[in-house]
Amino acid sequence: MPQEYAIIDIETTGRSAKGQKVTEIAIIIHDGKRIIDQYDTLVNPETSIPYSITQLTGIYDEMVMHSPKFYEIARKVYEMTEGRTFVAHNVAFDFGVLKSEFESLGGSFDRPQLCTVKLSRKLLPGHSSYSLGKLCEDLGIAINGRHRAYGDAAATVKLMEILLQKSHDMGLEDLSTTTLANLPKIPPLLDLKIYSSLPQQTGVYYIYSSQDELIYIGKANNIRQRMLSHFNDKSRKERSMFALTANIRYEITGSELIALLHESDEIKKHQPQFNHALKQTRATHGLYAYENQAGILQLNIGKLQIGTVALMTFSKLGQAKNFLEKAVQDYQLCPKCCGLEKTNGPCFASHIKQCLGVCCGKESSQSYNLRVEELLGNILLKQEDFFIVEKGRTEDEIGIVQIRQGEYIGYGYVPDTHQNNTHEGYENFITPTPTNADAQRIILGYLKRKRTQEENTTSSN
Repeated sequence: MPQEYAIIDIETTGRSAKGQKVTEIAIIIHDGKRIIDQYDTLVNPETSIPYSITQLTGIYDEMVMHSPKFYEIARKVYEMTEGRTFVAHNVAFDFGVLKSEFESLGGSFDRPQLCTVKLSRKLLPGHSSYSLGKLCEDLGIAINGRHRAYGDAAATVKLMEILLQKSHDMGLEDLSTTTLANLPKIPPLLDLKIYSSLPQQTGVYYIYSSQDELIYIGKANNIRQRMLSHFNDKSRKERSMFALTANIRYEITGSELIALLHESDEIKKHQPQFNHALKQTRATHGLYAYENQAGILQLNIGKLQIGTVALMTFSKLGQAKNFLEKAVQDYQLCPKCCGLEKTNGPCFASHIKQCLGVCCGKESSQSYNLRVEELLGNILLKQEDFFIVEKGRTEDEIGIVQIRQGEYIGYGYVPDTHQNNTHEGYENFITPTPTNADAQRIILGYLKRKRTQEENTTSSN
């Protein structure tokens, strides 16, 4: 059964909800598509109407003298609103007054409520004012009888129909206090239909300003959900981006790994305003390894030079040192054998048992080298040729990432007509991409996470 709404406006003896009496009421029943019933009447408040209210509404004492008192229409109001959502522009006022009227008769009045002011702020952002008069003026809704119950209620119906259409564009069947609370906050410059059309799939998204300037590139497993997290983020950067967002485009990748690689490439290519982490592309230092005369695998950081091949590259010297210092700690390596300490005797770490003593003969080079090789195995791709097979964009294809002799070559998609167990011919579907430290890091991190997930799944079974 479709959701039905009791769209209501009342005029009262005062401007606040507390202690006021109803002088006029209009109830329009709407089933989400059309008006199915309506009722309006003047009401005798059994008290005098202040002159200031008469000036606002045009309703005066003599006008309501022979109108029904609230207790005479209470059953009608109760029955028309029963089982329906109570809707009003500033619902707290209208509902509060009616609830007070019922309580004065010894009864109770509880209905699910929906406020078109709050709903308009959510679904129609960017208006300077959300008063009924100003909002209707902006939207081209005529009000026949402003500050009269039926005129304002009829205008609220027109507004509600616009809001219902907006909500339907977002895939909502109906509106309630629950859906209102969960409605996304949309940037004022962004058309709601653009947000509603975003897929709940893995890919890369592009955010543009009203001047069609690309301001941000991101990756997501669920593009629509990721945009919501942007919109709800209160950080200064996200607030600035929220205010500028006017359009969103996207590319489906199917694979999270391909999305990560494509995002990294696109950020380096376009350098958007709000992307910072991946903008730095020029590597300056590298991690090198060699075996010294004592047979110890030695690591050190050095500037990149033509003719040398670094195991890893870094854009800053400090970044490289931080990496190596953490590796020393995690793998119990010798700071002296990693170029982090220059002493003639044993390293300082050996005195506090953090180095096992390869620098002073307490540990064999073979034992020490095993831990260095473990580190290198975790940070370097195997010096082999292989394809990483991933999910495709559709059911009839797979995504692939090519590695050749430990270096990332590119990615692509293979249709089911060309798929085989030996991966023969897969290189023909690869889009070559310049290798870089970020790509190597992304692939290693992804493979490590995947391996951990598989191990956890195996152990749980």
